Amino acid sequence: MSAPRPTAVRPQATRLLEILDATLSVQREILAAVRARREAVRVADFAALGRIEKGEPALTLRMTELERARMTELAQLTVRLALPPKSTLGDIAARLSEPDRARLDLVRSELRRTIEETQRESGVVRQATERLSAHMAGIMQSVHSALAHAKVYSRGGAITIGPNVVSTLDIKS
Repeated sequence: MSAPRPTAVRPQATRLLEILDATLSVQREILAAVRARREAVRVADFAALGRIEKGEPALTLRMTELERARMTELAQLTVRLALPPKSTLGDIAARLSEPDRARLDLVRSELRRTIEETQRESGVVRQATERLSAHMAGIMQSVHSALAHAKVYSRGGAITIGPNVVSTLDIKS
């Protein structure tokens, strides 16, 4: 049995390539937002974090739309190329003519690399955010400890909040 011959399906491959190019573009925007978030966390720029968060829903919506379009195009191409319904982009690329195959392989590898980089960067931002949150909780615990006159500890070992006591904290000394 010989390998399937490449098939010329220019219009469908072109549409799939357009969708993947757009997906790569949005993924790069997401990566840039993750990097901006990392810098904002690093310098504790909460205004920048707010601006970044405002832009995220639009990116998420665009990525969702592109994913739907990609799935539709994949389904149509698998039917046209007589491939099983769960065929991968690699399976489809193997059945395309050379210019489309090379372009699809290039976009696939770039998209995979960008997604992996986004995942790595997101992990770094998550860890930094968790550390910043723990640090802030420690500061709050220290301030609370300084202001808690009763020095009563809970079962967890933290100073519990007692009755309100008016006091001052000398931050100049």
